[in-house]
Amino acid sequence: MDTLREMAYWPLGPFPVLFYLGLVSYALLLATGASMALPRRLKRRRPLWLHHGLAYATVAVATLHALLGIVARI
Repeated sequence: MDTLREMAYWPLGPFPVLFYLGLVSYALLLATGASMALPRRLKRRRPLWLHHGLAYATVAVATLHALLGIVARI
């Protein structure tokens, strides 16, 4: 538990890792939505594999972000 708490606050530049995981998860969430909405606007075929891959990555990063956030507060 202490290892996860230390990992959450590792300095990576001016901010801790926990901050960057939040930004990455939000960016992945936006990219997942855009991967289905943008091809509709451009009248192209939707790459469903890309949408699924981004969704799995979003779930993984957001879960790690939540786990580190919970451990940091305990």
